[in-house]
Amino acid sequence: MPFTPEARESAEAFAKQLDRLAGRLLASLRSAPFDDPTRAYRERVRADALVGRSDALAALLEDICNLTPIDIGILLTGDSGTGKSLVARIIHDNGPRQAEPFVEVNCAAVPEALVESELFGAMPGAHSTAMRRIVGKVEAAERGTLFLDEVSELHTTAQSKLLQLLQSKTYYPLGASEPRRANVRIIAATNSDLQAAVAEGRFREDLYYRLHVLPVRVPSLAERVGDVPLLARHFVEVASQNYGFAALPFSPSALRSIETAEWPGNVRQLEHAVEAAVIRANGERATQIERSHVFPKRMRPEQDAPQPLTFQEATRSFQRDLLARTLDEVGWNISKAADRLDIARSHVYTLIRAFGLTRQ
Repeated sequence: MPFTPEARESAEAFAKQLDRLAGRLLASLRSAPFDDPTRAYRERVRADALVGRSDALAALLEDICNLTPIDIGILLTGDSGTGKSLVARIIHDNGPRQAEPFVEVNCAAVPEALVESELFGAMPGAHSTAMRRIVGKVEAAERGTLFLDEVSELHTTAQSKLLQLLQSKTYYPLGASEPRRANVRIIAATNSDLQAAVAEGRFREDLYYRLHVLPVRVPSLAERVGDVPLLARHFVEVASQNYGFAALPFSPSALRSIETAEWPGNVRQLEHAVEAAVIRANGERATQIERSHVFPKRMRPEQDAPQPLTFQEATRSFQRDLLARTLDEVGWNISKAADRLDIARSHVYTLIRAFGLTRQ
């Protein structure tokens, strides 16, 4: 009997989720100590703050090794929360300007009316709040590195001045009649599609090409899932030290949930979730960090009405039930289960571990 359109759609959705889950679990297996593609690059640069041993992280470290010694501007791209500011700091700390200032500006956080003054400074009387000469970030970063985070949010006037700085190494503070020379390395970062911003007229095309000479993409957490348990344990250590707590271990179920969860906010979201879990676990005087400490909204046994499942929870439940039912039907013959589900035997083993299945 052929599949109905609804059944086919459900099967395709399940296959997509299963493939993603299997990829995550296989990547986590590659995080074993003997398999560390980042080792060679870590011998060349100091990058302890970049935790992980994934291939994606190794590729990023390779870029850092290649670009750090070259005193040239860099554009960091990647999703929000991936750690672009951390990468910028590592490039500075390992580069020829490491003994000089590292000055960071979040372009999205500076009011439009003040962005030029913030970046380039202002002479007395240049605007209503300039009662005395204002030192801009470019001057503050002299001989060092100026990191422009969320550079796509710069106003068009400030974009023009930034372009002049990149082209001529000079700039005009607000109200100044003479240009000033600048000796800074500029690292810019964005999580936006700059090409789309150019097409929409929100970003100067000439500035885009000036920044895009040496682009470096910082991978999302979905691309380095094998690093998730390492990052989670690292963040436990950091949070415990910050709050004066003993570093608690994760329970097996908590760690499995962390490994298979979606982290759209990337490393930043994972860090905040683990930090909150450390606080909750210590507040309860627990001996380990449980799943409910990391994902508190998923477990509310005190409520009478069951809470609706998220898409991710429903998908995991479907995957677990299908795998358990298939294993029971084939007498826990892994090869037969793999054939029936049309996945590799290794996928079956990793899914069994992830879902905590045992033969009854």
